[in-house]
Amino acid sequence: MDEGIPICNAMFSILGPAFGIRSSTSSVSSIASIAMIDLILGKEIASYVRRHRGMVICALVLMAISSLFVVVPAYLLQPFVDEGMKTGSAPVAWKIPWIQLDAGSWFCWKKTEVTIVEGITPNRLLSLLTLVAFVSIFIKSVTTYFGGLSAAAFSNRAVRSLRIDLFAQFISLSPGFYHKRKSGELIARSTADLAVLQGLIAEVLLGLIEYPLTALVFLIYLFVMNYKLTLLVFFAVPLIALLVRIFGKKVKKHSFRVQEATAEVTSAYHETLLCLKLVHGFFMGNWEVKRFSNLAENLYQRIMHWNRWQLGLGPMMDSVVFLVMPGVLIVGKVYFHHSLGELMAMAYAFSRVYRPVKRLALVNNQIKTLQGATQRVFGIMRTVSDIRDPSGADALPRHRETITFDKVSFGYSPREWVLKDVSFCIKKGEMVAFVGSTGAGKSTLLSLIPRFYDVTEGKISIDGIDIRDVTLKSLRRQIGVVNQEILLFNETVQYNIGYGDPEKGMKAIISAAKAAHAHDFIMAQPHGYETMVGDQGSLLSGGQRQRIAIARAILIDPAVLMLDEAASALDAESEGRVQKAIEGLKGSRTILIVAHRLSTIMRADRIFVLEAGSIVESGTLEELLALKGRFRQLHDMQFGGEARGQRV
Repeated sequence: MDEGIPICNAMFSILGPAFGIRSSTSSVSSIASIAMIDLILGKEIASYVRRHRGMVICALVLMAISSLFVVVPAYLLQPFVDEGMKTGSAPVAWKIPWIQLDAGSWFCWKKTEVTIVEGITPNRLLSLLTLVAFVSIFIKSVTTYFGGLSAAAFSNRAVRSLRIDLFAQFISLSPGFYHKRKSGELIARSTADLAVLQGLIAEVLLGLIEYPLTALVFLIYLFVMNYKLTLLVFFAVPLIALLVRIFGKKVKKHSFRVQEATAEVTSAYHETLLCLKLVHGFFMGNWEVKRFSNLAENLYQRIMHWNRWQLGLGPMMDSVVFLVMPGVLIVGKVYFHHSLGELMAMAYAFSRVYRPVKRLALVNNQIKTLQGATQRVFGIMRTVSDIRDPSGADALPRHRETITFDKVSFGYSPREWVLKDVSFCIKKGEMVAFVGSTGAGKSTLLSLIPRFYDVTEGKISIDGIDIRDVTLKSLRRQIGVVNQEILLFNETVQYNIGYGDPEKGMKAIISAAKAAHAHDFIMAQPHGYETMVGDQGSLLSGGQRQRIAIARAILIDPAVLMLDEAASALDAESEGRVQKAIEGLKGSRTILIVAHRLSTIMRADRIFVLEAGSIVESGTLEELLALKGRFRQLHDMQFGGEARGQRV
């Protein structure tokens, strides 16, 4: 891809000043070129293209040179037919049409001819014309190749940068952004829409240089040959312009709909693969196929609507032009008495004028398609995360005193409270548990501490500092999280345990694994710590995945450890081992546990009972049992004659 860069660098150093590109100052020309790119592509995508301005200029200059050489065959065709095809050895001349300006005026001119070669035989003229044709085609081919290579370089570099920025944007957005969006749709925007941009950026920019310039040089040739005849062709221009406008609007509308339908299909693929066990378990395969068939049919219909307008413009323009062309040739023969060679040269030139005009109309359609894809991609890029560092935020010192909830209320949607007026204070080194019915708000409460979501009312402070006033990095690097849903990368065991701190060595990884009672089962794997865990850890059991997640949290040496149903997938023996590991961390870390299995929180310093988003009871295990309230009810449901460890 980069092999054309040295040529571009050389051209840029020579042609740069001519195009207003200087190392330290900006000229009117460079500003004009920037404005042109902004106007054509839109400011968002143009900002990425402008980073490679040298490559853009190189591509445009090379394509412009290539366009100038396409007119050479027209100048060769007339002498080839009228002179080169003569029989015998009588001397002939190669003359080309030209214009001569009257002295003292730029507006008065007359047609004349310039003799290139005279007094040679027809056969030698044919050889000369063939050589000139070969040289011109060779130069055109070389400039087209390197111009296309330069265009591929700047367009792919621009999309590469945009792809990286879009990925970073996905990561920076808070979990709240994803609640109302399908992940498959977002994947489509980062794949299908970017593929559209990648394919069209260079094509549009080059087309808007190559096609007008090609049409212009042929029009100049035709005006020199016979300006009256050429003006007859312009009767078709208003009709062509009307067709371009109508079809362009339709293409943009249907292009956007195609991308939306593509996103729905991608989303269906993604969701079905994630829930494949569920589909198999409920034997819903036929239903899913039927549902997907409807989405595929919708995509097909939208693509066909788009194609009707995208492909329809060319035939419509052909019909208009070829209604005009025969009449033009007849007029040229009957009224202007052009020779056969001149008519053939003019017919060739007319066809070469029409081809770039037709392609320019298709470029207009491509611009509309490009705008639709740009709108979808930058709809995400323009989204501002509601969880971000405040201006002038300071780093949070390592937690040493308390974690305080002060009248905290939170809801995922307005007026739908998940937590309401929650207040408590946890001291450093305490092990605190949160229990309650499903949906009481326990997991949501934990997710507020690392600012996965911001509180709706009230505040959360660590050591007296509001967590919204500190940097996210300094806050989250102090917190080790083990989620209820275990998330593992399709990588090795070593990679997954060391993910939180890649700089930690193997010794620290093994130590963390031992603390989580994962070392033994890891070493029992065929490749030990180099064992691949599979997609989302599918090659491991639920308990094994959970222990790797605990080891991952322990590795980063967090000041605060949050365990959301950390023992939910463990057998009784493994649960006991993990409890011992957690108890070994008491005092040195503040530990917050969400649990349904009350057996995992028996050694907690304090227990908070949540119901309907509010704390209804709190205290030590003995105090809560003595209250004979909601906690006693939960306790008796599990231990009152039922098997130890049964879930509520």
